[in-house]
Amino acid sequence: MRSEAAGVTASGPRQRGPASTENGQRSRDRIFQAAVDLITEAGIDRVRVAEIARRASMSSGQVMYYFTSKEHILLETLAWRDGIDIEQTRAGLRKVSGAWAQLERYIGYYLPAPATDASWILWLEVWARTPHNRQVSRLLEELLRAWRDELAAIVARGVQEGVFTPPAVMDDFTLRFTALLDGLAIFRLRQMPQPSRKRLIELAMVTARAELGTEALRGARHRLRMMGSSLT
Repeated sequence: MRSEAAGVTASGPRQRGPASTENGQRSRDRIFQAAVDLITEAGIDRVRVAEIARRASMSSGQVMYYFTSKEHILLETLAWRDGIDIEQTRAGLRKVSGAWAQLERYIGYYLPAPATDASWILWLEVWARTPHNRQVSRLLEELLRAWRDELAAIVARGVQEGVFTPPAVMDDFTLRFTALLDGLAIFRLRQMPQPSRKRLIELAMVTARAELGTEALRGARHRLRMMGSSLT
């Protein structure tokens, strides 16, 4: 869930009200970028709205014209940054042929690059709020659904190519596999040298091959035959 290219910018969804004009969109984008930089550096709890305004070359009043609170800035910044990341992931996947290669590329986009990955820091800041805020949980579910849908498209492509075993339930597989990637991401975010990012990608691919590889289908068929013979 990251943006590999430096200096990528994108506008959030067109909205009514203060952000409905081109100038409003540009102002929000400046605030988003300032918030990303400051939250990455210090964490949301140590960042003040005045600092975000100063980094965006705006006044605090201008910032609060677009947002109701610092919490609002955090949530909207995550949605903005995640929109950039998912679009970059889709663009990157279009450049790769073959479902296995696409899956490996997807994993690479999903996992943090450096331990100070800005997108993942935003995710962790928001995740910490989900136990006490149902609205935040719904936002995260909406964002995660886009990543799971992209994974489902890769799996469907692999099944069509004849190189993937169809999951019994696609939603179960995508939920399970992204949960695995989330867990592996935690190792990366600890700022520990091991396991390396390359190793984390390898571990995810091992799991994918065990569940999606055609060997898994042959093994399942063999087990069914053995069960059938034991009942006769």
